[in-house]
Amino acid sequence: MKHWYKIILIIAMALISSRAMADNVVQHDTVYFYKSWEQILYMEPAAFIIDPIISVYTPYQVAIETGDTEVNDAIKTSYVAATLGDSIWLVNTDYLKDNFKGDSKKLSEFAPLFFNDKVAFVAYVGYGENISLKTIFFGEWEDVNYDELVDYYYIDFLTSKVIKITSESLSALLEDYHDLQMRYEGMKDYKKDYVIRDYFLKYFERAASDFMHPYILDLVE
Repeated sequence: MKHWYKIILIIAMALISSRAMADNVVQHDTVYFYKSWEQILYMEPAAFIIDPIISVYTPYQVAIETGDTEVNDAIKTSYVAATLGDSIWLVNTDYLKDNFKGDSKKLSEFAPLFFNDKVAFVAYVGYGENISLKTIFFGEWEDVNYDELVDYYYIDFLTSKVIKITSESLSALLEDYHDLQMRYEGMKDYKKDYVIRDYFLKYFERAASDFMHPYILDLVE
């Protein structure tokens, strides 16, 4: 799981390259949209669009639009998440802002979503966040070290909050798993970003297998 952000980066770079070749090869991108977590977990899309306008600001911030204003409004207001093809999940951050307190306001457009039936989180690097103008204007993503930039945002369905994972918020989450909390807080570099990300993913795995952890569908309408 700790390599997820690298997988997203590779796929996003492939998306950029494929669209740059559109003058020579006919490309058809299909985006599927989901209105609820039930649809997400059962992989039952409510709608789809063929060949939308996909703007990749960073591999972690993606805009999905069409030439129709009403459709664009529906994308922003009606859907929880989207998939590119059948494997890349993106959460609608407008949905998060409307339904969750906390750090949801820090997110924009669509962002990579990782989840199972009990836990969900967002990986995010915003447009212009410590990214050079060269990258912004010319899309030279290979110059960006996302290992250092990416942040995880935990979707807490119980409290209806989106929580940016920091040393403090991670320690609070790990209170449910004292052994992990002790191991994490005992690390010399426990405040380093790479350690925080690693132990959050350990939390993700532990919570997913914890029979006491509630299911997402038990906590959402």
